[in-house]
Amino acid sequence: MNKGRPKIDYWYEFIMTFSNKKSLFSSKKIERFIVFWVFLSLTVVYLIKNMHELEAWDFVEISALWLMYGGYNSLMSLRDRKLRESQDPIQSEATSGDEEGDISR
Repeated sequence: MNKGRPKIDYWYEFIMTFSNKKSLFSSKKIERFIVFWVFLSLTVVYLIKNMHELEAWDFVEISALWLMYGGYNSLMSLRDRKLRESQDPIQSEATSGDEEGDISR
């Protein structure tokens, strides 16, 4: 093991993403990850329970919901990236806990 590296408590860092304190992880990405898996799980459960009653149009509606979710997620990621690029260095340090994890700070 490398003795120069500090040991990271990942569970503690994960919990810290839900507070206002600085964290190693990005709370936005964790939130999007949780929403994605909940949405996926609900879709799978719905399809399993109603597979024999579904028509072609129902699959079109489900696909449209997923495409809208993907578009929304892409737009939010693009907006976050543009906001991060347009911030001056003083503001980016103040919000660094919500950006991608970087333990060098």
